[in-house]
Amino acid sequence: MTEEPETLATLRKARSLLVLLLATCRETLLALEAAGNVLDTDLTNDLRVMIDRTEGEVKALSAKVEALP
Repeated sequence: MTEEPETLATLRKARSLLVLLLATCRETLLALEAAGNVLDTDLTNDLRVMIDRTEGEVKALSAKVEALP
C-alpha cells in the first residue's frame, strides 16, 4: 500500500478527524467525571492520555498545513 502525498486536502481531512476524536474524548471524559463512577478510573485515565496525544497531533498537523505553500 502506497502512502498518499501530504497535500493540503489530506492534511485538513486528517486534522478534522482528529478534532472530532478530541471532542468525543472530551465529552466522554466529562460524562464519566460527572457520573463519579470509581470503576471507570482506568477509562478516564486512558481518555486523558488520548486527549493529550490528540492535542499534540492536531498541533503538528496545523503546523504542517500552515507550512504548505
